Amino acid sequence: MNDDVKVIWKKGDEKMPEKAKKIVETAQGELLLKVLGLPIDVIDTIRYNADKKAQTINHYISELVLERVNTAS
Repeated sequence: MNDDVKVIWKKGDEKMPEKAKKIVETAQGELLLKVLGLPIDVIDTIRYNADKKAQTINHYISELVLERVNTAS
């Protein structure tokens, strides 16, 4: 295993670089989809729609939940 790792950002540094931010947001979205335990076709639809709207998976799901809460109110 290669021990030469290029660190692109550490907590406490200035603002997170866009490259690191995108990786973190993607990982968070994938973890959320895994935790929700949805069928694969629903997961694919969520990924597609989030990408189509240029949103993260977290933002897209949050938007769906807020719409449902507002509709139920």
